[in-house]
Amino acid sequence: MKISRIISRMSLAIGYACAPFYFVALLIAVREVIMRYFFNAPSDWAFEVTLTLCAIAWVFSVGYVGQQNRHIAITFVRDFSPAPRQRWLDVVTLTLTLIAFIALAYATFGPGLHALKSVERTGSAFNPPMPAILKPALFLGACLGALQSLANLIDTLRKDETRK
Repeated sequence: MKISRIISRMSLAIGYACAPFYFVALLIAVREVIMRYFFNAPSDWAFEVTLTLCAIAWVFSVGYVGQQNRHIAITFVRDFSPAPRQRWLDVVTLTLTLIAFIALAYATFGPGLHALKSVERTGSAFNPPMPAILKPALFLGACLGALQSLANLIDTLRKDETRK
């Protein structure tokens, strides 16, 4: 099996696994609204847990979004270019995306490791270890994004070879 296909399947699986995080965050938010406005009993934890769940889902969905080609893109120049230039622009874009994800992974490795080792906390009344979760997650998400960008680049280059 091609490496790009393995990476793409992994991105899909992780993306689908992240979807329930948003649903749980929604349930927590609804519970918080009911408790706060109907029973005058707000929680200390709902906001931070919801934020953590959504952040984790967002970070780990990067591979899925890249695999599905559903990311935000400004395609005006590409759309009005001839087909050979579109492929060239795709290669340039994917290469720059790969470089950006590698740079992000490099930049987040140290802080993520430090946050994990020292179990950084938010300092709020609830004081969860949110930084100790999210900083390493950002590093892992950048790695997933880099892998999926590499898979997309390989697939784009293979398409070019088969068309020649």
